Amino acid sequence: MSTSVAVTDVSEGNDRNDRAERASKVDPAPTAQDVPPVAGVASASPKGRARKLLLAVAAAGVVAAGVGFWASRRGIEDTDNAQVDAELVAVAPRTAGMVTVVHFAENQAVKAGDLLVTLDDAPAKARLAQAQANLDVALANAEAAEADARTAAINARGNRSVTEASLKAASAGALSSKDQIAEGEARVKAAEAAFAQARTEKERTMRLHEGGAIAQAEVDMVQASHDSAAAALEQARAHLQGLRSSAAQARSMVQEASARATQAQDVEVIVSQAEARARAARAQVGTAEAARDLAALDLSYTQVRAPQDGVVSKKNVAVGQTLSAGTPVVQLVPERQVWVTANFKETQLEHMRQGQPVTVHVDAYPGFSLKGEVESFSGATGAKFALLPPDNATGNFTKVVQRVPARVRLTEIPAGVTLRPGMSADVSVDTRGR
Repeated sequence: MSTSVAVTDVSEGNDRNDRAERASKVDPAPTAQDVPPVAGVASASPKGRARKLLLAVAAAGVVAAGVGFWASRRGIEDTDNAQVDAELVAVAPRTAGMVTVVHFAENQAVKAGDLLVTLDDAPAKARLAQAQANLDVALANAEAAEADARTAAINARGNRSVTEASLKAASAGALSSKDQIAEGEARVKAAEAAFAQARTEKERTMRLHEGGAIAQAEVDMVQASHDSAAAALEQARAHLQGLRSSAAQARSMVQEASARATQAQDVEVIVSQAEARARAARAQVGTAEAARDLAALDLSYTQVRAPQDGVVSKKNVAVGQTLSAGTPVVQLVPERQVWVTANFKETQLEHMRQGQPVTVHVDAYPGFSLKGEVESFSGATGAKFALLPPDNATGNFTKVVQRVPARVRLTEIPAGVTLRPGMSADVSVDTRGR
């Protein structure tokens, strides 16, 4: 409307000029004071000047507003290619089994540790009982082995003492037998001398008897002495032979006792072997305990629980279903542990730095403004993480501005605002404080 008014003013001014020129050509004599005023000309001139001034002021205001908007947005990098993100957790059982109970509903809020799914635990209980029985057997074997080790140590040390005593006794017996043999040999020599004397006396007596010099009674007495000396000699010789046999037996006993004593000297080896067997049995106890603990873990794995607070969605389980380990049964979405992923053009990253303030507007909550800061930038553009990344080495190349994901940590989330992963958002980063 201002433009049309300006055009009208210009047209009226041109008409007044044309009329003035025609009037001067017809009658040039009258002066300006003599010419009567044209109707409406005097009143139209001030109005036109006011309209021109108003138009100039409006134009200046528009320019000032544009400059102010440019100044206020200078250093602000924004994008509408952003969304709310979170670490979605695929909840899955850690053991295989058939589902007996499902304890949650679709889109239900849960707390960390809440029971979600129960699997058939009968096989796991049986394995736990078997492992416990094996542990009991291993404990009994270990206790018996330790008792055997203690007994072996006592017996080995006792046997060493006994064999040492036996060796001493046998050695003493052998020494005594040696002395007895010497005594026996002396007795034999004495008996031999007595027998030789008795024989000589007998021969002399017999010659005298034959010559009639002595009576028969004296011959008989000499004969009895001779026979007694002969018997004593035989007895001494027999006794000496017995002593020599005893000495040989004593030497054998010494050798046996010495061998036993040598064997008993290895008592520490025997004790070490017994203790090693006890330690091996105790190690079997540790193995059995580990197997029991694994069986107990398998039993606990039949109960699938929520790993953290959040909302469970995308239910994928039913009673009677047989699951394998690692099969997801539901997706858990954390409630408060969210952030915003903003995909900025690579041309916007020149002045962007970590820690710069960020303003986030989520489409689902148009009346709220969320505050945050730049937490990190992706190590590569989003295209490089695509299933089929672009190959720029081909002949037909078209340069396209790439986008780099930036992670925005939210520092202020208004009450009543529930952010869900996947929500669209607008992100503005203030780079003026860089």
